[in-house]
Amino acid sequence: MIRPQTCPICDTELATNAATQSPLFPFCSKRCKMIDLYRWTEGQYAVVEPLTPERLFEESANDDPEAFEEGL
Repeated sequence: MIRPQTCPICDTELATNAATQSPLFPFCSKRCKMIDLYRWTEGQYAVVEPLTPERLFEESANDDPEAFEEGL
């Protein structure tokens, strides 16, 4: 069974069509969206892996094999 998607801030269950219909997705409300933004601006979240140009190229190649071949 597939688990329903929930708001990453308050764990409220989201509507099944929220991904396509809600401008707030993945959040349930503007309040939760603003809490998330605040946490980013205060440094409470962090990207822990360094993003080098080589790593960026590897990630994009995994997403689109044709782009990888064009980059060679």
